[in-house]
Amino acid sequence: MTGSPKDIETSGLAAADIDAAVEWLVRLQGQAVSEQDWLAFDAWLTASPVHAQAYDAALAFDQRLELDVRTHGENQEAPADHLGATIVPFRRPTRRVWLWSTGGALAAAAVAGAIAWSSGSLLGTHETTYVTGVGERRTIALEDGSRVELNAASRMTVRFERGARRVKLDDAQAFFDVAKDARRPFLIQAGDTGVRVVGTQFDVRHRDGQVAVAVQRGVVEVRPKQASGKTPFRLTAGQGIAHVEGQADDAQVSTVAVEDVTGWRQGRLVYRDRPLSEIAGDLNRLFPRPVKLADEQAANMRLSGVLIVDGQDAMVDRLSNLLPVRTTTTDDAIVIRAR
Repeated sequence: MTGSPKDIETSGLAAADIDAAVEWLVRLQGQAVSEQDWLAFDAWLTASPVHAQAYDAALAFDQRLELDVRTHGENQEAPADHLGATIVPFRRPTRRVWLWSTGGALAAAAVAGAIAWSSGSLLGTHETTYVTGVGERRTIALEDGSRVELNAASRMTVRFERGARRVKLDDAQAFFDVAKDARRPFLIQAGDTGVRVVGTQFDVRHRDGQVAVAVQRGVVEVRPKQASGKTPFRLTAGQGIAHVEGQADDAQVSTVAVEDVTGWRQGRLVYRDRPLSEIAGDLNRLFPRPVKLADEQAANMRLSGVLIVDGQDAMVDRLSNLLPVRTTTTDDAIVIRAR
Protein backbone atom coordinates (compact mmCIF):
# COMPACT_ATOMS: atom_id res chain seq x y z
CA MET A 1 0.00 0.00 0.00
CA THR A 2 1.37 3.40 -0.95
CA GLY A 3 -0.78 5.80 1.11
CA SER A 4 -1.63 6.23 4.76
CA PRO A 5 -2.99 8.94 7.05
CA LYS A 6 0.60 9.86 7.90
CA ASP A 7 1.04 10.99 4.29
CA ILE A 8 -1.60 13.63 5.00
CA GLU A 9 -0.24 14.66 8.39
CA THR A 10 3.31 15.21 7.18
CA SER A 11 2.06 17.82 4.72
CA GLY A 12 1.86 20.21 7.67
CA LEU A 13 -1.94 20.24 7.87
CA ALA A 14 -3.70 20.30 11.21
CA ALA A 15 -5.53 17.16 12.30
CA ALA A 16 -8.77 19.14 12.67
CA ASP A 17 -8.60 20.26 9.02
CA ILE A 18 -7.91 16.70 7.89
CA ASP A 19 -10.83 15.34 9.90
CA ALA A 20 -13.14 18.03 8.50
CA ALA A 21 -12.02 17.27 4.94
CA VAL A 22 -12.64 13.54 5.40
CA GLU A 23 -16.06 14.21 6.91
CA TRP A 24 -16.97 16.28 3.85
CA LEU A 25 -15.70 13.52 1.55
CA VAL A 26 -17.98 10.99 3.23
CA ARG A 27 -20.96 13.35 3.46
CA LEU A 28 -20.87 14.25 -0.23
CA GLN A 29 -20.77 10.60 -1.25
CA GLY A 30 -23.95 9.87 0.72
CA GLN A 31 -27.24 9.05 -0.92
CA ALA A 32 -29.06 11.87 0.92
CA VAL A 33 -26.69 14.71 -0.05
CA SER A 34 -28.65 17.88 -0.84
CA GLU A 35 -28.09 21.12 -2.71
CA GLN A 36 -27.60 22.86 0.63
CA ASP A 37 -24.86 20.35 1.46
CA TRP A 38 -23.03 21.25 -1.73
CA LEU A 39 -23.37 24.97 -1.06
CA ALA A 40 -22.10 24.49 2.50
CA PHE A 41 -19.18 22.43 1.22
CA ASP A 42 -18.28 25.10 -1.32
CA ALA A 43 -18.36 27.75 1.42
CA TRP A 44 -16.10 25.64 3.64
CA LEU A 45 -13.73 24.82 0.76
CA THR A 46 -13.23 28.45 -0.23
CA ALA A 47 -13.08 29.85 3.30
CA SER A 48 -9.36 29.04 3.58
CA PRO A 49 -6.64 27.71 1.26
CA VAL A 50 -5.84 25.19 4.00
CA HIS A 51 -9.29 23.63 3.59
CA ALA A 52 -8.68 23.01 -0.11
CA GLN A 53 -5.25 21.50 0.66
CA ALA A 54 -6.75 19.22 3.30
CA TYR A 55 -9.53 18.09 0.99
CA ASP A 56 -7.11 17.39 -1.87
CA ALA A 57 -4.87 15.42 0.50
CA ALA A 58 -7.78 13.35 1.82
CA LEU A 59 -9.00 12.78 -1.72
CA ALA A 60 -5.55 11.67 -2.90
CA PHE A 61 -5.27 9.21 0.02
CA ASP A 62 -8.74 7.87 -0.74
CA GLN A 63 -7.82 7.27 -4.36
CA ARG A 64 -4.60 5.48 -3.42
CA LEU A 65 -6.66 3.31 -1.08
CA GLU A 66 -9.02 2.47 -3.93
CA LEU A 67 -6.09 1.59 -6.19
CA ASP A 68 -4.64 -0.68 -3.48
CA VAL A 69 -7.96 -2.50 -3.19
CA ARG A 70 -8.08 -3.06 -6.93
CA THR A 71 -4.45 -4.17 -7.06
CA HIS A 72 -4.42 -6.52 -4.06
CA GLY A 73 -8.05 -7.52 -3.77
CA GLU A 74 -10.82 -6.64 -1.35
CA ASN A 75 -10.68 -9.72 0.86
CA GLN A 76 -7.11 -9.45 2.06
CA GLU A 77 -6.48 -8.35 5.61
CA ALA A 78 -6.18 -4.58 5.74
CA PRO A 79 -2.64 -3.41 6.57
CA ALA A 80 -1.71 -1.23 9.52
CA ASP A 81 -0.08 2.05 8.68
CA HIS A 82 3.26 3.07 10.17
CA LEU A 83 1.52 5.08 12.93
CA GLY A 84 -0.01 1.89 14.23
CA ALA A 85 -3.48 2.79 12.98
CA THR A 86 -5.34 -0.03 11.26
CA ILE A 87 -7.35 0.59 8.10
CA VAL A 88 -10.53 -1.42 8.57
CA PRO A 89 -12.92 -2.20 5.71
CA PHE A 90 -16.61 -1.79 6.51
CA ARG A 91 -18.82 -3.63 4.05
CA ARG A 92 -22.11 -2.33 2.70
CA PRO A 93 -24.15 -3.61 -0.25
CA THR A 94 -23.42 -0.81 -2.74
CA ARG A 95 -20.30 0.98 -1.52
CA ARG A 96 -17.10 0.49 0.47
CA VAL A 97 -16.21 2.82 3.32
CA TRP A 98 -12.81 2.73 5.02
CA LEU A 99 -12.12 3.92 8.53
CA TRP A 100 -8.77 4.93 9.90
CA SER A 101 -7.67 6.20 13.28
CA THR A 102 -5.57 9.37 13.64
CA GLY A 103 -4.53 10.28 17.17
CA GLY A 104 -7.46 8.35 18.65
CA ALA A 105 -10.10 10.04 16.47
CA LEU A 106 -11.95 8.14 13.74
CA ALA A 107 -12.13 9.63 10.27
CA ALA A 108 -14.04 8.10 7.37
CA ALA A 109 -13.02 8.19 3.73
CA ALA A 110 -15.55 7.09 1.12
CA VAL A 111 -14.26 4.89 -1.66
CA ALA A 112 -16.23 5.00 -4.89
CA GLY A 113 -19.36 2.93 -5.10
CA ALA A 114 -20.14 0.40 -7.75
CA ILE A 115 -22.15 2.88 -9.80
CA ALA A 116 -19.36 5.35 -10.61
CA TRP A 117 -16.08 3.48 -10.25
CA SER A 118 -16.79 -0.09 -11.23
CA SER A 119 -16.26 0.94 -14.85
CA GLY A 120 -12.69 0.24 -15.85
CA SER A 121 -12.79 3.05 -18.41
CA LEU A 122 -13.14 5.62 -15.65
CA LEU A 123 -9.95 4.43 -13.97
CA GLY A 124 -7.78 5.12 -16.98
CA THR A 125 -7.09 8.42 -18.73
CA HIS A 126 -8.78 8.85 -22.08
CA GLU A 127 -9.83 11.72 -24.29
CA THR A 128 -12.71 12.33 -26.70
CA THR A 129 -13.30 15.29 -29.01
CA TYR A 130 -16.82 16.36 -30.00
CA VAL A 131 -17.48 18.68 -32.95
CA THR A 132 -20.68 20.21 -34.28
CA GLY A 133 -20.96 21.64 -37.78
CA VAL A 134 -22.65 24.80 -39.01
CA GLY A 135 -26.30 24.75 -37.96
CA GLU A 136 -25.87 21.58 -35.90
CA ARG A 137 -26.59 21.22 -32.18
CA ARG A 138 -25.80 18.09 -30.24
CA THR A 139 -26.60 16.68 -26.81
CA ILE A 140 -23.84 14.53 -25.35
CA ALA A 141 -24.25 12.11 -22.45
CA LEU A 142 -20.88 11.71 -20.76
CA GLU A 143 -19.99 8.47 -19.02
CA ASP A 144 -19.95 10.08 -15.56
CA GLY A 145 -23.64 10.99 -15.88
CA SER A 146 -23.06 14.60 -16.96
CA ARG A 147 -24.87 16.00 -20.00
CA VAL A 148 -23.61 18.65 -22.38
CA GLU A 149 -25.59 20.54 -25.02
CA LEU A 150 -23.11 21.72 -27.64
CA ASN A 151 -24.12 24.69 -29.76
CA ALA A 152 -23.51 24.98 -33.50
CA ALA A 153 -19.98 25.17 -34.93
CA SER A 154 -18.35 24.16 -31.65
CA ARG A 155 -15.41 21.98 -30.67
CA MET A 156 -15.03 20.40 -27.23
CA THR A 157 -12.48 17.93 -25.90
CA VAL A 158 -13.30 15.83 -22.82
CA ARG A 159 -10.57 14.10 -20.83
CA PHE A 160 -11.40 11.78 -17.93
CA GLU A 161 -8.75 11.15 -15.32
CA ARG A 162 -8.86 9.39 -11.96
CA GLY A 163 -8.76 12.66 -10.05
CA ALA A 164 -10.53 15.07 -12.42
CA ARG A 165 -12.90 15.48 -15.34
CA ARG A 166 -11.37 17.96 -17.79
CA VAL A 167 -13.00 19.82 -20.67
CA LYS A 168 -11.40 22.14 -23.20
CA LEU A 169 -13.64 24.47 -25.19
CA ASP A 170 -12.08 25.85 -28.34
CA ASP A 171 -14.39 28.08 -30.41
CA ALA A 172 -17.54 26.84 -28.72
CA GLN A 173 -20.63 27.38 -26.63
CA ALA A 174 -22.04 24.68 -24.38
CA PHE A 175 -24.57 24.18 -21.61
CA PHE A 176 -23.40 21.81 -18.88
CA ASP A 177 -25.45 19.73 -16.46
CA VAL A 178 -22.64 18.25 -14.38
CA ALA A 179 -23.13 15.10 -12.30
CA LYS A 180 -21.99 15.56 -8.71
CA ASP A 181 -18.77 13.78 -7.84
CA ALA A 182 -16.82 15.13 -4.88
CA ARG A 183 -13.90 12.88 -5.76
CA ARG A 184 -13.42 14.32 -9.25
CA PRO A 185 -14.05 18.03 -9.88
CA PHE A 186 -15.25 19.08 -13.33
CA LEU A 187 -12.66 21.46 -14.80
CA ILE A 188 -13.24 23.51 -17.96
CA GLN A 189 -10.66 25.52 -19.87
CA ALA A 190 -12.17 28.14 -22.18
CA GLY A 191 -9.50 30.38 -23.64
CA ASP A 192 -7.76 32.17 -20.78
CA THR A 193 -10.40 31.14 -18.25
CA GLY A 194 -10.67 28.13 -15.97
CA VAL A 195 -14.02 26.98 -14.56
CA ARG A 196 -14.27 24.55 -11.63
CA VAL A 197 -17.45 22.82 -10.47
CA VAL A 198 -18.53 19.67 -8.67
CA GLY A 199 -22.15 19.46 -9.76
CA THR A 200 -24.31 22.22 -11.25
CA GLN A 201 -25.90 23.69 -14.42
CA PHE A 202 -24.30 26.53 -16.34
CA ASP A 203 -23.47 27.94 -19.78
CA VAL A 204 -19.99 28.71 -21.12
CA ARG A 205 -19.41 30.71 -24.30
CA HIS A 206 -15.94 31.06 -25.84
CA ARG A 207 -16.33 32.96 -29.10
CA ASP A 208 -14.32 35.57 -30.97
CA GLY A 209 -11.80 36.13 -28.20
CA GLN A 210 -14.42 36.56 -25.48
CA VAL A 211 -15.42 34.29 -22.60
CA ALA A 212 -18.75 34.34 -20.74
CA VAL A 213 -20.09 32.08 -17.98
CA ALA A 214 -23.68 32.12 -16.67
CA VAL A 215 -24.97 29.89 -13.85
CA GLN A 216 -28.47 28.41 -13.77
CA ARG A 217 -28.08 26.24 -10.66
CA GLY A 218 -25.40 25.58 -8.04
CA VAL A 219 -22.03 27.27 -7.57
CA VAL A 220 -19.29 27.77 -10.18
CA GLU A 221 -15.74 28.98 -9.56
CA VAL A 222 -14.26 31.05 -12.41
CA ARG A 223 -10.60 32.04 -12.61
CA PRO A 224 -9.33 34.04 -15.60
CA LYS A 225 -5.63 33.36 -16.22
CA GLN A 226 -4.58 36.97 -15.79
CA ALA A 227 -6.21 36.96 -12.36
CA SER A 228 -4.33 33.86 -11.17
CA GLY A 229 -3.02 35.61 -8.08
CA LYS A 230 -6.49 36.72 -7.01
CA THR A 231 -9.38 34.96 -5.34
CA PRO A 232 -11.49 33.16 -7.98
CA PHE A 233 -14.89 34.57 -8.83
CA ARG A 234 -17.71 32.53 -7.25
CA LEU A 235 -20.95 32.55 -9.23
CA THR A 236 -24.29 31.32 -7.92
CA ALA A 237 -27.62 30.89 -9.72
CA GLY A 238 -28.55 33.95 -11.75
CA GLN A 239 -25.03 35.33 -11.87
CA GLY A 240 -22.55 35.56 -14.74
CA ILE A 241 -19.22 36.99 -15.77
CA ALA A 242 -17.84 37.99 -19.16
CA HIS A 243 -14.57 39.46 -20.37
CA VAL A 244 -12.34 39.87 -23.40
CA GLU A 245 -9.42 37.44 -23.30
CA GLY A 246 -6.34 39.16 -21.95
CA GLN A 247 -8.42 41.79 -20.15
CA ALA A 248 -9.60 39.82 -17.13
CA ASP A 249 -8.82 42.62 -14.68
CA ASP A 250 -12.02 44.35 -15.77
CA ALA A 251 -14.18 41.23 -15.22
CA GLN A 252 -17.02 41.66 -12.72
CA VAL A 253 -19.75 39.38 -11.45
CA SER A 254 -23.17 40.57 -12.58
CA THR A 255 -26.80 39.50 -12.43
CA VAL A 256 -27.82 37.80 -15.68
CA ALA A 257 -31.04 36.47 -17.15
CA VAL A 258 -29.85 32.90 -17.66
CA GLU A 259 -32.92 32.06 -19.73
CA ASP A 260 -31.72 34.69 -22.23
CA VAL A 261 -28.13 33.43 -22.26
CA THR A 262 -29.32 29.89 -22.90
CA GLY A 263 -32.06 30.88 -25.34
CA TRP A 264 -30.11 29.19 -28.15
CA ARG A 265 -31.22 25.86 -26.67
CA GLN A 266 -34.86 26.76 -27.49
CA GLY A 267 -34.13 28.28 -30.89
CA ARG A 268 -33.92 31.96 -30.03
CA LEU A 269 -31.01 34.37 -29.78
CA VAL A 270 -31.39 37.08 -27.15
CA TYR A 271 -29.16 40.15 -27.37
CA ARG A 272 -28.76 42.97 -24.89
CA ASP A 273 -26.77 45.84 -26.38
CA ARG A 274 -24.57 43.56 -28.52
CA PRO A 275 -22.67 44.65 -31.67
CA LEU A 276 -23.87 43.56 -35.09
CA SER A 277 -20.45 41.96 -35.65
CA GLU A 278 -21.25 39.44 -32.90
CA ILE A 279 -24.71 38.77 -34.30
CA ALA A 280 -23.30 38.19 -37.79
CA GLY A 281 -20.86 35.70 -36.27
CA ASP A 282 -23.75 33.80 -34.68
CA LEU A 283 -25.62 33.72 -37.99
CA ASN A 284 -22.54 32.34 -39.72
CA ARG A 285 -22.50 29.44 -37.26
CA LEU A 286 -26.11 28.65 -38.08
CA PHE A 287 -26.13 28.84 -41.88
CA PRO A 288 -23.63 27.88 -44.61
CA ARG A 289 -24.19 31.02 -46.69
CA PRO A 290 -21.97 33.68 -45.06
CA VAL A 291 -23.23 36.98 -43.72
CA LYS A 292 -20.73 39.77 -44.40
CA LEU A 293 -20.61 43.30 -43.00
CA ALA A 294 -19.70 45.82 -45.64
CA ASP A 295 -18.50 48.64 -43.39
CA GLU A 296 -17.32 49.42 -39.87
CA GLN A 297 -20.38 51.52 -39.15
CA ALA A 298 -22.60 48.48 -39.63
CA ALA A 299 -20.27 46.24 -37.60
CA ASN A 300 -20.44 48.62 -34.63
CA MET A 301 -24.23 48.99 -34.57
CA ARG A 302 -25.72 47.56 -31.38
CA LEU A 303 -28.90 45.56 -30.92
CA SER A 304 -31.16 44.72 -28.01
CA GLY A 305 -33.79 42.24 -29.07
CA VAL A 306 -34.72 38.65 -29.82
CA LEU A 307 -34.13 36.78 -33.06
CA ILE A 308 -36.11 33.59 -33.59
CA VAL A 309 -33.94 30.99 -35.29
CA ASP A 310 -35.75 29.88 -38.44
CA GLY A 311 -34.71 30.69 -42.01
CA GLN A 312 -31.62 32.76 -42.75
CA ASP A 313 -33.38 35.20 -45.05
CA ALA A 314 -36.15 35.76 -42.49
CA MET A 315 -33.63 36.43 -39.72
CA VAL A 316 -31.70 38.92 -41.85
CA ASP A 317 -34.95 40.68 -42.79
CA ARG A 318 -35.74 41.10 -39.09
CA LEU A 319 -32.33 42.65 -38.56
CA SER A 320 -33.04 45.21 -41.26
CA ASN A 321 -36.24 46.13 -39.42
CA LEU A 322 -34.48 46.46 -36.08
CA LEU A 323 -31.41 48.36 -37.26
CA PRO A 324 -30.72 51.07 -39.88
CA VAL A 325 -29.13 48.65 -42.36
CA ARG A 326 -29.87 47.36 -45.83
CA THR A 327 -29.03 43.95 -47.18
CA THR A 328 -27.95 42.59 -50.54
CA THR A 329 -28.44 38.86 -51.15
CA THR A 330 -26.50 36.82 -53.70
CA ASP A 331 -26.00 33.10 -54.18
CA ASP A 332 -22.66 33.32 -52.36
CA ALA A 333 -23.33 35.71 -49.45
CA ILE A 334 -25.61 38.14 -47.69
CA VAL A 335 -24.02 41.57 -47.39
CA ILE A 336 -25.21 43.99 -44.71
CA ARG A 337 -24.29 47.67 -44.87
CA ALA A 338 -25.30 50.80 -42.99
CA ARG A 339 -28.03 52.92 -44.57
